[in-house]
Order: sequence, then C-alpha cells, then structure tokens
Amino acid sequence: MNLDKEIFNFSHENVPEQVIALSNRLASPLPGLVAQLKAAPPYRPTSFKMSDIESARKAAVLWLMYPTSEGDIEGVLIERSEYDGVHSKQVGMPGGEMEVNDADYIDTALRECREELGIAVHRENVLGALTPLYIPPSNFYVRPYVAWLAKCPVWSPDEREVSNVLGCKMSYVSDSETWKSYAIKGSKVPGFLLDTKLVWGATAMMIAELVECWKLPDTFAK
Repeated sequence: MNLDKEIFNFSHENVPEQVIALSNRLASPLPGLVAQLKAAPPYRPTSFKMSDIESARKAAVLWLMYPTSEGDIEGVLIERSEYDGVHSKQVGMPGGEMEVNDADYIDTALRECREELGIAVHRENVLGALTPLYIPPSNFYVRPYVAWLAKCPVWSPDEREVSNVLGCKMSYVSDSETWKSYAIKGSKVPGFLLDTKLVWGATAMMIAELVECWKLPDTFAK
C-alpha cells in the first residue's frame, strides 16, 4: 500500500490555530525515526531485523484530539483490558489490525476507534499521519493518524477491549519534565506517567514524534 498517495481533506473551519499548525506540519517532512528513537527502549535496535517488517501484520492507531472544558487540548489513550497477549493492560492509542473490509489504514484507525470507544470519527476529521512504526513483540507495522473533534466525546468503551479511558493534555506531554526513565523488563526505558499508568514503548515513540511536530516553530509549516 502506497502511503504517499494518502489524501487528507481536513477542514480548518473553527479549529484552534495550534491544531491547524499541526495539520500543516504533518503535511511537511516528518521528524520520523530521529524523534521516535528519543522514546525507544535501549534494546529496540537489536529486537528485530528489517526482513521482519516485510511479513508484519498491518495495523493503524488514532491520536484523537479535542478541547477540554478548561480550554486545553488533549488526546485520548486507552488502557487495554487484561487478555492473553503481549499488550495486555498496556496503555496505547485506540487502534488495531487491518481487516479485509478496510479500504486503507485510515479506515482501520477510524473503525477501531469506533469499536473500542464508541466514537464516530470521520475521514474529514483526520489531520494527517505520523511515521509508521514496527512493533516487534506483536509483529505489527502500525500507521498512526491524528484527528480532531470540535468537542470532547462521550466515551462508550468496549469493556472487552478497554479497561480505562485516559485523557492526555498536549501541554503535559509536551513538557520535557513529564518524561522520565522507568525500569521495565530489566532495562531503563523512556516514558511518562498518566493517572499512575506508564506510557512507554511504541506508544511513547509515536507521541515523541507528535510532540516534536507540535512544538516546531510556525516557520516549519510555511
């Protein structure tokens, strides 16, 4: 699937300037791997071979943003329910594996968001995409998308898949003081705490690139 041909028809009407700027930055060359690696576990370079990516399962996730009642902008993360799998109880973006009826990665991200959180997000809500990322433990090649809703949704999570819905303010995740190192599986890994839940691994890598786009000067988007 050729990701270069993706077309985004995001409307800038009644959208905060910061979100419009982010949309423009996502249409420009992305920070990519350099930004992702800032939040990568130290063992990542030796955890897979490039040939592994060729046989990976396709998946997509969504960073869904909206305004808060206090006037902040936040995105949503979910804590996955306990199950027999490598991502059990982990915090991540809503998303999952591509299905045969999905037209493309965007369809996958929007469908998964609807199934997991009960929220209808449409293609015109999608600002753009971040850099795809391979996740070795589950053999997923993931395409992350960024979307905007004009107001905070009323969540209706699927309890079979989602145990907790977590709001994550852009001001919080963009603060360098938020990010620390944590002991996971015998290694120190970068991440941050959200309502006592640790965000790390692939999700932290995606958010690291998002934050870099969010914080770039306006000249980047011109």
